[in-house]
Amino acid sequence: MTDFFKCQEYLVRENVGFTSLHESYEILDSDDKILLATAIEDADLSLKIQKLFFDKAFLPTQVKVRGTDGRLLLDLDQPRSIILATLVAKDSEGKILGNFKQTLFSYGGTLEVTDPDGGAIGSIRGDWKCRQYTFSDPGGKTIATIDHLYGGVARELLTTADDYRVKLTGDQNLAPLVLAGTLAIDLVFHEA
Repeated sequence: MTDFFKCQEYLVRENVGFTSLHESYEILDSDDKILLATAIEDADLSLKIQKLFFDKAFLPTQVKVRGTDGRLLLDLDQPRSIILATLVAKDSEGKILGNFKQTLFSYGGTLEVTDPDGGAIGSIRGDWKCRQYTFSDPGGKTIATIDHLYGGVARELLTTADDYRVKLTGDQNLAPLVLAGTLAIDLVFHEA
């Protein structure tokens, strides 16, 4: 695990891109606001054209998290979906870390997190306002909290760009999955 995943708190800031037609994020140290990594959607021209006509929730998405040195740290892949989204998180070597599966009926949004074999790792559940999410293990112990931050009136009304504060309170080895879960929350619940 790289030093990037050893932080206890992160700030994930989505960049406002009115004309870019792809998602772009900065991942910062929550205390010092120092750039640690970037997460950029890998979208070709045909996908960008589809985004003009179709809802983003139905289109495939691939987001690559890269450190400031350009090295791949994490890869998040969402295939085309019609009703429920499923995302796959992979490490820098392409090994599957876990899957995020949207549940059909949930109050505030829920993603079930499973390992590559389908075993439960935990779940990410949102509150009724979709402003605070809790990543918990199957026993209910909190692994991390993910707060959807208020970005101001203009940013909230005119864009889909969001900021998140991520606090790890559990197993530090799950930091890559927690960050992937933060991006999954934005892609599934706040970009549609």
